[in-house]
Amino acid sequence: MSETLLISEKLNQAWKKVDDLFLPNNSWLTNRAKCQTLQKKLSYFNADHKDHPKHIDQVYQFLSRGVNLTQAAIDWEEPAICGSPHTETGKLRGVQWRLVIAYSGFEITTRALINDFKNRRLKLRVLKLMMDKCDLPPYSPLHPPISEHRNTIEKWLSREDKAIVEFLGLGGEDAQVIKRWMVEFSPIQKWKDTFNLAKAFRNTITHGFLVPSQVQDWKLEPSLNLLTENLAEILVAALEKLES
Repeated sequence: MSETLLISEKLNQAWKKVDDLFLPNNSWLTNRAKCQTLQKKLSYFNADHKDHPKHIDQVYQFLSRGVNLTQAAIDWEEPAICGSPHTETGKLRGVQWRLVIAYSGFEITTRALINDFKNRRLKLRVLKLMMDKCDLPPYSPLHPPISEHRNTIEKWLSREDKAIVEFLGLGGEDAQVIKRWMVEFSPIQKWKDTFNLAKAFRNTITHGFLVPSQVQDWKLEPSLNLLTENLAEILVAALEKLES
C-alpha cells in the first residue's frame, strides 16, 4: 500500500470516529447535554468554544466540509486538469491543484478546531498552539530539489514589478519561505514550517504565479505531493485528539 493510500485511510477513519461523536445528525440543535459534551471535546483546542447549538452546528459544518475537501485531494490518485493523466502539463497542473484543495480543507478544518471563524487568514501563532496539542511524530526533513535553474528561481522571486508580485500573493513572507527552501537550500524541519511552505505554494498556484513548466523544471512534483500528504497527517492527529 502506498503512503498516500495509507494516509487516506487514516484520515477517513479519524473523521468517521469524530463524526460518530456528533451523530445522530442535528441532535446538538435540541439536546443540551449533547452540546455540552461536544463543547468539552472542542475546548481541548480552545476553551472559548461555546456549548450553544448554533456554535456547535457551525463547528460541525466546517469540520465536515474541511475534512471532506482534504480527503478528496488525498484520494485523487492521478490528478490532471485540462488534459489526460498522460499529458505532462495536465498532470502537473493536477498535482498543483491537489495541494490547493488539500490546503483549503486543512484551513477550514483548523478554523473549526481553534474557533477562528472571523480572521481572514490563519495566524501561525494560533496554528502552532493547535499543532502542539496533537501527537505529531518528529518531522522528517523535507529537502529542496536539486535544480540547475537556481538563477531562474531567484529571478522569479524578485520580479521587478513589486506591486504585481504582492497582488499575486508572493509578497513578503511567502517569497521568503520559498527562497529559504529553494534558493538557500534550508530544509523544512518542523510541522509548522510545512504549513508555511504549503501556504506559499498554494498562493503562487491559485494566482497563476507558479506554472506547470516551472514545477517540471524545478522538480517540485514530489515535494508538492508530500506537502499535500503532510496537511492530511496534521488533520489526522488533530481529529484523533478530538475523538479521544
